[in-house]
Amino acid sequence: MRLLIIVVMLGLMTGCSSGAVVFAPTPLPPDLSPLVYTHPSGVFSVAVPRNWSVYEQNTTIVASAAFSAPAENEPAVRFAVLNTGDSVDSSELATIMDQYQKQLRPDAVSYTEVNRQAMGDGSWRLTGLRTTVGGLTQQLNTFVQQLDGYLGIAEVIVDSDSARTAQLQQIVNTFTLNTQALLEPAEPAALAYATTSDLDFLHVATWSTPNGVFFITGEVSNRGAILLTDIPVRAVLQTADGVPVAEAVDVVMGYGLPPGGFAPFSLRFGQGQSALTTQYELSIGGDDWLPETDRLIYGQDELMWDDESNFLPEGSMVIEGSVTNIGTKPVTAPRAVVTVFDSGGSVIAAGFTDLSVALNPGDSADYRLVIPDLGGQPVNYITMLQGLP
Repeated sequence: MRLLIIVVMLGLMTGCSSGAVVFAPTPLPPDLSPLVYTHPSGVFSVAVPRNWSVYEQNTTIVASAAFSAPAENEPAVRFAVLNTGDSVDSSELATIMDQYQKQLRPDAVSYTEVNRQAMGDGSWRLTGLRTTVGGLTQQLNTFVQQLDGYLGIAEVIVDSDSARTAQLQQIVNTFTLNTQALLEPAEPAALAYATTSDLDFLHVATWSTPNGVFFITGEVSNRGAILLTDIPVRAVLQTADGVPVAEAVDVVMGYGLPPGGFAPFSLRFGQGQSALTTQYELSIGGDDWLPETDRLIYGQDELMWDDESNFLPEGSMVIEGSVTNIGTKPVTAPRAVVTVFDSGGSVIAAGFTDLSVALNPGDSADYRLVIPDLGGQPVNYITMLQGLP
């Protein structure tokens, strides 16, 4: 999700007498000059174009912000600051950078460091490559600096357009730390909580059935602070030039995604994958998506369940078990959601089933879910039960 800041400019209008001729002034071009952004914590500031959107995080131990250009879904530059509690020497800083690059980055699984260079001002530039969810390769420059124990990280997506590259370089050069602002000391591992959005994709896989049906499966994580419902997921298959070939739209499985939770999605292309398709684009949410953040959903605090798995002769995977209402209020329409993983942790199948029963406190009911298509050898699975009032 992105935080859109809308500025409404109001002007005064005066009437004209009858017969007057009024010439409309030539509209002024939009003001694209930089605006100094200061994080709510006050711990850092940076100058960015005033028409860019910002997603910010403000906790007691990590301050971060990510900036996106108009009409772009992915942030072009992001910043994060941590207070290590005391200044670190060159050896300790190298250890922190190694930990960040290999474990703490939000894209650590798909990122490879290529080069590391000390800059003249004492900071470091780390050059690397990452593979996006859609299979594209992006080059990133990560800058690391410290001041009196405050550790600042700036990350930029390297653009092929020279003008855009110069713009991003200018933004990074204005990144300024303020060590007088309060930020509680924390271990470097806290940097793992600095993200660019409340929602993110995890464990995405692409696969086809023997009949040629193409699937994109994975999980969506909620790193925000509120429950989200009816989360749209959209996949667009594209040619090498980015021309759309086909698309599929669905919602994340389950009644809702609580803070810190995970839920699967499964996007199906019945016509298969066109020979022209070389990449795809995944997106979460949308301009017209309004989640019901106040919807009441019952989960593991009210429901207890068990499960077991087996296979039918034709190869379908079956998950079955029972669910019990351990709460104090009735629960209706229990929904069982299953996510199946391969040995690498990728989602190779997902499905759900709804029970047309109401469970009073202490009541139990059986559920059974058949998953006919698998994108690999299943090694593990997760079952989640939710219900409604």
